[in-house]
Amino acid sequence: MDKKAKIIIIIIISGAILFFGFHRIRIWNRTKIEKTVNTERTVCLEKIGELEEKISNLEEVVSQQKEALVPKEKLGDAFGEESPAVSSLKKNIPCLEMMYQITSFTTYLDSREYLTFYKIEEGTYNLFQKLIEKLSAHPPVVSYEMDDLFTLIRNVTHFYRVIGRKRIRLINDILKNESEIIESVMATFFAWFFNGTNCKTKLNAPPSLDILYKYAGFFLNTLGGRSYLLRRDSKVRVLTSYYSILVLDRANDETQNPYGIDFRPYIGFSFYDISSLKGLLYQKEYLAELKGLMEKYQM
Repeated sequence: MDKKAKIIIIIIISGAILFFGFHRIRIWNRTKIEKTVNTERTVCLEKIGELEEKISNLEEVVSQQKEALVPKEKLGDAFGEESPAVSSLKKNIPCLEMMYQITSFTTYLDSREYLTFYKIEEGTYNLFQKLIEKLSAHPPVVSYEMDDLFTLIRNVTHFYRVIGRKRIRLINDILKNESEIIESVMATFFAWFFNGTNCKTKLNAPPSLDILYKYAGFFLNTLGGRSYLLRRDSKVRVLTSYYSILVLDRANDETQNPYGIDFRPYIGFSFYDISSLKGLLYQKEYLAELKGLMEKYQM
């Protein structure tokens, strides 16, 4: 083989090596670039998700802070001139004061235009009494709801079955339209539930401790109850859990905890939720009550 042919062969071989090497490098580089891009895309999407969550949280905080500024006129319209203050959270409220606040609130609801759609001829106070009677006559399952599918479904649909879709819509409308004062409303009704049996007023007797216990256990300790609360806004959900804890504590003190519900873990959960929730009028009082329960149960 002459020298010229050797040179040509060497050039061809060298070209082939260069081409192969270039091809491999290009594949390696492309793979590395794609890997880097995918990594950066993943990181970017995670950061976007975090930012969206922060934005959502900030929007909720702003909304809650706006709700916190409850106009005194609004409280006055709903509860009369003697509107409920922190005294609503006390264990013992004068019976006449309690009656005045509840009747003032139901009279206020009777005047609200959005409720005219429901044509409540008997008035909201009598309607509430009927709803309480129905719910008391048909309490939810407190334990072993997961034993069979039928019981679980009945628990999840408890309120729909007992009071019906129209009344559920009415209650949801009240929660929506009275969101500014709902914290005071819940405090007032809880005071009546807890202390009303000791009062001789025009108000009908509140539900028994046994009924309150079953609904408190339902909200805290069952899938049906928890799923219901998850569909409510954060304020109603957190405060319902808080008041359920107080009910279970009293039931436990009076040895009326037949299902042996251990509500101690929920005390810590409630403390965290209330600490994190902005715009609560009585936040310090709630936390003080929960702290007392932590000490009581040596948590």
